[in-house]
Amino acid sequence: MLCRSRSIRVLLLAALAGCAGVFLFLNTAQGADYGVKTAFQKNVALIFPDFDLTYLGERSVSGGKFPRPFIYSDFRVARGSHSQTVSWSSGTGDIGPANFIFGGKNYALELRLSDRRGKLGDNQLVIERRSK
Repeated sequence: MLCRSRSIRVLLLAALAGCAGVFLFLNTAQGADYGVKTAFQKNVALIFPDFDLTYLGERSVSGGKFPRPFIYSDFRVARGSHSQTVSWSSGTGDIGPANFIFGGKNYALELRLSDRRGKLGDNQLVIERRSK
């Protein structure tokens, strides 16, 4: 009976270890699609059909004629060996998308407010594919 109980524990531990491995994989990359509110977190890749998008964090830029610094949210857009950084900011308060071109196609990165999806949560974004 003791041997059987130990075998069951070993099987349960192996199953939990396998689940933990799957959880770690899911926590490092997740599928995403265009035009959909998508949750994001720092250093976790979102896998879109044409590129991977990774949130790098925020940075503050001071200067110019405005008394408060601008806060930029930086994202890495990459596929294969091609990579670029896209930065979004609400700037002076006029919230609009950060437009970018990747692989010859036009896209818009929306934070806080989406033209089609409305208000976005603090850790939500929308990527729209745009025609030229």
